[in-house]
Amino acid sequence: MRYLNSLDVRSSLAAGRNIEQLLPERYEMSEIVVRYISIECSSRESWIVRLCEVFDNGTPGFLDIYEFEAVDPDFPFGNEWVFDSIKGALTFAEDTLGASSVRYVNQGLIQDEYKDRYHPEW
Repeated sequence: MRYLNSLDVRSSLAAGRNIEQLLPERYEMSEIVVRYISIECSSRESWIVRLCEVFDNGTPGFLDIYEFEAVDPDFPFGNEWVFDSIKGALTFAEDTLGASSVRYVNQGLIQDEYKDRYHPEW
């Protein structure tokens, strides 16, 4: 099962493991901008929500979305917001950034999400 249930989401974050989610794309100058978020434990009492926007630089042999060219070179690792609770981070991700409560994956599976959504023929 690829997607984490709500208990797994909270347990992963509480244990210091990162979770991610592919968001709907947007377009910039007719190029696809792949958007994804990560929620990371920053310390025992803070969590970072990071919004990454990258150009679709993938190829069948290169699926490492973390290495794709950032849309904004001033923020190569995306924009980030810090929260003092898991609930606050999840609420912001869902209410403000449009994340779905049922589409979170463990860190590293975002490449599979990218391939399945944008290039299933690979």
